[in-house]
Amino acid sequence: LGDLWTSPPAMRVLALLLLSALLFAGSVDAKKAGSKTVHGGTKNEKLRKRERRDQRKMAAKKRRKELRRSERKRRIKEKVLQLKRDKKKSKANKIKPLNGKALQLAGSKVEYMRSKTKDSPDGIISMTGSAYKKYINDGPRGYYTLVVYTALDPQFQCTICTSMNKQLKKLTRATNLSETADPPVFFVNLDYTNANDIFNQLNFRHVPIAILVPPTNSTKRPSVPSFYHKLAQAYRLGSTGRLAAQDMANFIQRNTPIQDITIPQPMPKAYYYVGLLALAGIAIYLVVTGLIFGNVLKYRDYTTPYFVIVLGFYAWCAGAGMYNIIRSTPWHGGHGRDIQYFYPGSGSQYVYGSLIVGGTNLAIGLVLIILNTWALSDVEKKPPSTFRWVGRLLLSVVFNPWVVMALAAYIWWQFLGVYTANKNSSYNYGAIRDHELFDSEQFYKESVKWFKRTILGKFSVKNYRKGSRYLARFYRKVLRSRVNAATNYGSAMAYKFWNDTQPFIFEKIGDLQELVDTRILGVKDEL
Repeated sequence: LGDLWTSPPAMRVLALLLLSALLFAGSVDAKKAGSKTVHGGTKNEKLRKRERRDQRKMAAKKRRKELRRSERKRRIKEKVLQLKRDKKKSKANKIKPLNGKALQLAGSKVEYMRSKTKDSPDGIISMTGSAYKKYINDGPRGYYTLVVYTALDPQFQCTICTSMNKQLKKLTRATNLSETADPPVFFVNLDYTNANDIFNQLNFRHVPIAILVPPTNSTKRPSVPSFYHKLAQAYRLGSTGRLAAQDMANFIQRNTPIQDITIPQPMPKAYYYVGLLALAGIAIYLVVTGLIFGNVLKYRDYTTPYFVIVLGFYAWCAGAGMYNIIRSTPWHGGHGRDIQYFYPGSGSQYVYGSLIVGGTNLAIGLVLIILNTWALSDVEKKPPSTFRWVGRLLLSVVFNPWVVMALAAYIWWQFLGVYTANKNSSYNYGAIRDHELFDSEQFYKESVKWFKRTILGKFSVKNYRKGSRYLARFYRKVLRSRVNAATNYGSAMAYKFWNDTQPFIFEKIGDLQELVDTRILGVKDEL
């Protein structure tokens, strides 16, 4: 550097340029070397991240493979267990063919049951404890048996047993399953007085109880409790106190190959009496009107009979009479004192319920017609006769708007109760229960607290006793005397009215008798 400094200027400039070029080249190499180390470090970090990611993927893949392997093992194990269960079940349900003594024993049992059914007047076999063990409890059995455990002796006072026995007799009389069915179905009544040892072994707490014993080719003789408790739940009818004959028939159809059991529903005698009375009333009406108007056969001009027929048809249609005919619905449900007029559910109906609904609809229409006719009638044009006056008095009392409104509200509330109790319990008289909160006791307590905090609630709680005492005092001092006076006045007016109208009534009866005598006796003499 010293020599360069003492050299000429041109040489000095050239040396500085070379030195600066060397320094620049060294700095560029240093930067390149530094950049190479930095990039090398980032590459190593990426490689490590990739390795960790690959390790996680491999671990997850391994876990999924283990899960699939364990799931496959579980399925195979479950399939093996199911095959074992099916094999065991098929072995248990495998019906071995009878031969030799077992076949002879099964045939003798069927003949015995059929002979006992024929000897019984109502088709129900009454058994003792020993017969129950031999023909019901022990195998083999080639028949179904509906066994009913009852206590019909009067000393037990089992009214449910008596009513159930009547329904069972109704079922046996309507069917002949012991001869027509294959396998046959027999009905057995096991009474406590005849088989108290069976009842003691089964430890019954209530009767009647009904079960359906299926046929079997097994020759085993199990104990009575073991046989009863091992019977499947589908073959247990339970308590039959509230079941009709059709319900027992449906139970047999569900558990046997028989599918055509029908119980005829006889028409109640009340319908015959009502029909006869209606026909007699129509005949009397037609004869009397024909005699009065002079032509017995001229009935086409009278619209009243047609009106009555149309009203009956309307009530029948409003009560879904066509549905009753198409579906052959029963007249009522239950039996004895537990008759149900409305079907418990929304799937069907009873004839009585439909008639009640149609009759109520018809009654509402008639009341509206009467009120409308009465409101539009001109009372001042014709002076009212005694009968018209009495009729208007009765109309004013019975068809008073307040009375009609109260009666309509009562009928509507009853229908809401029927719908809530028999059709849809969640309807709750219109206050639909859409949440379990409305059924909780806490909801009602909070509602009462909320009402007491309101102005009306505070006033009601504060003045409830005072108001009740005030009303009682007002009734004793003011209303009681007025009610007694009105009652006395009404009874006196009724007695006076009867004394005034008695001669007129007897006179009209005499005129009617004279008219009938002259017309009928005159026609008789002419004939």
